[in-house]
Amino acid sequence: MTDDLHQLGEDLIAVSARVVRWAPATQAGLSVAATRILSRLRDAGQLKISDLALQERSSQPTITNHIKRLEDQGLVERHSDPHDARVSLISVTSSGRAKLSAIRHELGSFLAPRLGHLDAEDRAALRRSIAALNGLIDSDD
Repeated sequence: MTDDLHQLGEDLIAVSARVVRWAPATQAGLSVAATRILSRLRDAGQLKISDLALQERSSQPTITNHIKRLEDQGLVERHSDPHDARVSLISVTSSGRAKLSAIRHELGSFLAPRLGHLDAEDRAALRRSIAALNGLIDSDD
């Protein structure tokens, strides 16, 4: 039997999207897109809006609107780019990091009892899968 990598990729994306929709962050007050932007900025340190739009596969005006809302909430801030005064760099504030941490905690609280229904072998398989996915993502940076 051959490994169908294309189907594996499709299944991975489909189940990841289902997990995101299934595990609600009700008290977060942020959209999934805004949460993704906070996560990406936290991981990157700081990004230009154009780079953020490219990485999020979104238009620059859409990302600009998200950034304005996040900025109004004190979750991100703009800095001058030392290499180009016309460009702003966006980064997550300490409040943004705290908000992201609260969202992840909420999601973990939602998932913990459900994961508890899995046997030890399935939980170990999930841990190995998470490590493999992190390796896959990190190798693409």
